[in-house]
Amino acid sequence: MANIKILVGSTYGNTTQLAESCAEKLNAAGHQATVFEQPQYDDVVATDTEILLICTATIGQGEIPDNLLPLYCELRDKLPPMPEVRYGVIALGDSSYETFAEGGKQMEELMFEVQAKRVQQTLIIDSCETMDPEGEAEGWLQQFATAV
Repeated sequence: MANIKILVGSTYGNTTQLAESCAEKLNAAGHQATVFEQPQYDDVVATDTEILLICTATIGQGEIPDNLLPLYCELRDKLPPMPEVRYGVIALGDSSYETFAEGGKQMEELMFEVQAKRVQQTLIIDSCETMDPEGEAEGWLQQFATAV
């Protein structure tokens, strides 16, 4: 089974809860999933990185949360080639904002730039439509667990 690093971008804790729920389900499916609430560059570019699952909210005017931003900036500055890494993104947002789920979209674009391979289409969860992000992500996560 796969070694999955779950990178979290969260301000109020909802995305952290979702990431922890994802880790539990992935571990139950036989994978080894670890949540990184303060993800570091060295964690991501390490030789043991196989799969990245990025769970991020969007803050302010479409920015990446403060705990994920340093990693984003360092990856963006260095652009290390990562063609052997596969990834998935779960983006949380509020569709009443013009910059809906922009944090996840920025992370998706960055993964493309470092040549990582997408496992499946990004899941965008709209807080205006659901009060249960874990439930919303369940089917997507099952497909992700099978694909990796």
